Amino acid sequence: AGETFCSGLFLSARWFTVSQFDYDGLQVIIMPDKESAEYCAADLYNLIEGDKVFFLPDSGRSLEKSNYKSSLGVQRTSAIGKILEYKEGVLIVVTYPGAVEEGIPSAAKIRESVLKLSVGDEISHEDMVQSLFENGFERVDFVSEPGQFAIRGAIVDIFSYSYNDPFRISFFGDEIETINIFDCNTQLSKEKVVSAEIYPDIVAGESEDSAVRITDVLPEDTLIWLDSSDMYKNMEFFPLLDKFKRVYMELPLSRQDVQTIKFNITPQPSFNKNFELLAEDIRTHLESGYKVKIYGEKRSQLERLGSILSQTGAMLPEFIQGKNIHNGFIDHDEKICCYSDHEIFD
Repeated sequence: AGETFCSGLFLSARWFTVSQFDYDGLQVIIMPDKESAEYCAADLYNLIEGDKVFFLPDSGRSLEKSNYKSSLGVQRTSAIGKILEYKEGVLIVVTYPGAVEEGIPSAAKIRESVLKLSVGDEISHEDMVQSLFENGFERVDFVSEPGQFAIRGAIVDIFSYSYNDPFRISFFGDEIETINIFDCNTQLSKEKVVSAEIYPDIVAGESEDSAVRITDVLPEDTLIWLDSSDMYKNMEFFPLLDKFKRVYMELPLSRQDVQTIKFNITPQPSFNKNFELLAEDIRTHLESGYKVKIYGEKRSQLERLGSILSQTGAMLPEFIQGKNIHNGFIDHDEKICCYSDHEIFD
C-alpha cells in the first residue's frame, strides 16, 4: 500500500481523470461530505458507460420512514452488494465519511441473507415466504417500496433492496418459469432476466457489536481516492485506509515536500453568452489539435447552441447529449476541452 499525491486536479476534471484511469480493481472515492459525494457520483454516471458507478450513502437511521429513506437503503444495499460480489473490471463506489463509519453486517451474514432465484429453480412458495419474512420483508397486496412482497396465484412480486424496481416471478408449480423487472406504477414489464438476487435492508436490525466496517469487506487491492488528507486526518476511519493504495487529489499543506503528479487543467472560460467569443475559442482549440466536447442534458439546448454557432460560421464541436457535467474544464495535457452548456448560457 502506498500514497500518491496529485496537484492541479479540481472540480469535474477530477472525475474525468478517474473515468479515464485504467485500473483493474475496485475503486472507492471518499469525498469529505455527502454533497460533494453526490456531485461526484452524478458526474461519473455521465462519464462512464454501463452500470459501473455506485453511490454509497449512510442509511438515514435517524430519519422517519419515507421514500427518501427507502432510496438511501436501496443505494447503500446495492453498493455493498456490488462490493461483495466484485470479481474484476471497472467498479467505482462513491461515498463520504458518515457512510463509511456506519457499521454493516459481516460479509458472511449478508451473503446468508440474500435470496438467489433463477429461472428453472425449484422452490416452494412456503420456503420462499418463510425466507422473506425472516429477512424482514412485509407482505402487501401490491408492492410499492423496497422490503415488500405480494402473492397472486402463481405470481410473486418482490421488491429487493438492491434494485430500483421490483421483480415479478412466475411459477409453474414449484418451478420458476420467468423473472421480469417491472414498473410498480404501470405494472408493465421493463426487462426479462434469468436470475434475481433479493437483498433485505442490510441496515435494519444491525446490532453494534456484530457490525463490521466497510473497510473490512473491501478487497486488498482496492484503490482509494481522497481529497487532501488534511480533510480526514482526525476521522475514525482514516487510519483503517493504511492497508490500501491511496490517491490524494489535492496536496495537503503538511506534505508540500512530496512528489506529485501534476495536471495541467484550467476551468472553462467564462463566455457570458458571448457566442462569438465561444466560436473563436472552439476554433482556436480545434486548430491546435484539441478535441472540444459540449455536454448538455437537453437536446433542444444543444441544437440551439449548434445553430447559433453555425450562423457565426464556426467550426462545430462534438455535442454530448443527455449527459451533464457540473463544471467545464480544459485538460492541456490530454488536449481536450469539456464544456458544460449551462455554464455557456449563464
